[in-house]
Amino acid sequence: MAFRFEHGDDYTDMAEINVTPLVDVMLVLLIIFMVTAPLLTQGLTVALPTAEGKSFELASNNPARIQVTANGAVYLDGTAVGSSNLDLSLGPMLRARRIKRALLEADKAVPYGRVVAVLEIMNRAGVEQLGMITQPREANGRPRR
Repeated sequence: MAFRFEHGDDYTDMAEINVTPLVDVMLVLLIIFMVTAPLLTQGLTVALPTAEGKSFELASNNPARIQVTANGAVYLDGTAVGSSNLDLSLGPMLRARRIKRALLEADKAVPYGRVVAVLEIMNRAGVEQLGMITQPREANGRPRR
């Protein structure tokens, strides 16, 4: 935006841009994004069992995350796979993505048979390395939050 200023007898154009309003708007947008970004991450609530174990060595690529919620629903990287007939849904998804490394996150209220069924499908789909996510224990034996 250029303004004309009277300079002697003629009018001349000012060739400078006032960047102060631009900087103000950018700072406000930055603050808005910084406040709203943590609110955008949504996840599933899974009550993990407590156990001690060695950490799973992660490669440069991120392993797939398979979650089994308390009601038995299964999710692959946050995408709902379903709760029944996992052979026709989870197995082909794992084979199509050629997943070799996976992390299993099962709620402690899920029956053992359900977790074993998911493990069997993962094994048949070609998952070679599996890590199981648990809640670590505190020094006094209580689960840490």
